[in-house]
Amino acid sequence: MVESVNHFDSIIIGGGNVGAAAAVSLAQQGYQVAIIDKQPATAIASTDALTARVTALNLASIDFLEQCGVWSQVLAIRATPYVSMHVWEQGGAAEISFQAKETSHNKLGVIVETAVLQTALNQSIQTHDSITHYPNSVLQQCSSVGEDMMLVECEDGTRLTAPLVLGADGQQSQLRTCMQIEFSQKDYHQRGVVAIIESEYVHQDTAWQCFTHQGPLALLPISERHCSIVWSVPEMRCKELMDMPIADFNQQLTAAFEHKLGRLTVTSERLSFPLQGAQSARYIDHRMALLGDAAHVVHPLAGLGLNLGLADVRCLTDLIAQSDRPLGSARVLRQYELARKSDNAIIQKALEGIDQLFRSDQQLLRSARSMGVNFTNKTAALKMFFMQKALGVAV
Repeated sequence: MVESVNHFDSIIIGGGNVGAAAAVSLAQQGYQVAIIDKQPATAIASTDALTARVTALNLASIDFLEQCGVWSQVLAIRATPYVSMHVWEQGGAAEISFQAKETSHNKLGVIVETAVLQTALNQSIQTHDSITHYPNSVLQQCSSVGEDMMLVECEDGTRLTAPLVLGADGQQSQLRTCMQIEFSQKDYHQRGVVAIIESEYVHQDTAWQCFTHQGPLALLPISERHCSIVWSVPEMRCKELMDMPIADFNQQLTAAFEHKLGRLTVTSERLSFPLQGAQSARYIDHRMALLGDAAHVVHPLAGLGLNLGLADVRCLTDLIAQSDRPLGSARVLRQYELARKSDNAIIQKALEGIDQLFRSDQQLLRSARSMGVNFTNKTAALKMFFMQKALGVAV
C-alpha cells in the first residue's frame, strides 16, 4: 500500500530552537510549513526547576523573536537580562568590562534556558494553523521530484512534498547527509561542564567569564542568586571534575572563579558535552538549505551558537520575503549562502584563536594579550566596535 503524500510550501527537518523559529517566521509570511522532528514536543512552566542548558541571546536575536511574536511568551515563563559583562584572565592583569549604560540600550542581552525558549516556540507553533508538527519522526530520504518539488520520506512512512526543504537538525544533520555535503569537524579535545550554581554574593545582573589556563569559565545569571556555569576544560580534567565529590567540585569551582561571587555551590546535576568546531562545505543544494548547527558549530566561549543560528533564519526568511521569485529559488538560496557562510566561518576561526591565545602559557603572549585587552578596555571606540558585534545591533 502506497502512503498518501501531503503537500506544503516548506518542510523543516528539526524542531529545535532554530527549526521552530524558521517555521514560525515562514508561517507569518503565509506559508504552509511542516516540521519533521525526531523529538516529542516539550514544555516547561515558570514554576518548574531551573535547567542548566542556557543561551545568552543578544539584542539582534531578541528583536527577531519579538518580530516572530515569541518573545512575550519567553518572558511569561522566565528570562534574566544582564546589563554588564566582565571578562578577565585568571591570575593575570588583563580584564575588560562592557556596560549597557555605555550604549543606547538598557541591557546587553538576556539569559534564557534552552527549554524555556523551546516551550515558547512550541506554544507559538500551536497558534499557527499553517504549521503541521510531526513529532517523533525521523528523516529517511529527501529527493527531487522534477525541477520544482522535493519529496521527504520518514522512517514511519510519512511522505511530504514541498518546493523548499530546510535542515535545522543539528550537528549530526540527516538532511546534510542526504545532500551529500562535506562537513569538516574539528575536535578541540575539550568538554564543557554545565550546572546550576548558587553564589554567596549576588551576580549584579552581570555575565561573567574568566579565562583560565585550561579554558574559559562562564557564569550566566538565571535568577537572583543562581547562575548557569559553562566550564570548558581538557577531556581528562573534565572526567576529574565530573567524578569528584560535590564539595570538592564546589571548592575548585570557587577557586577557579577567584572568589568573585564568594562561595559557589552547585544545586543541580553536573552535565558535560564535547567541544567541537565545524563548517559545512556548502549551505545549499537544489531547493534545500542548512541552518544553525547543521551548517556550522562554534566554540561556546562567546555564547554565539544559537545567535548565529537565529541570524541564519532571519537572513533566509527576510530574503524570501523580499523576493518575487517562487519559494525555493536558487537565486535566493545563493544569496543566503553568500550572506551567512563567510561570516560564520570567520567567527569560528576568531573564537578558536581567542581560546588558544588565552590558554597559552608563553610569557610573550601573556604580556601581549594583557596589553591588548587593557588597551581595548580603555579605548571607547574599540569597545563600541566589539559591543556592536556582540549585540548584533547598533550601539
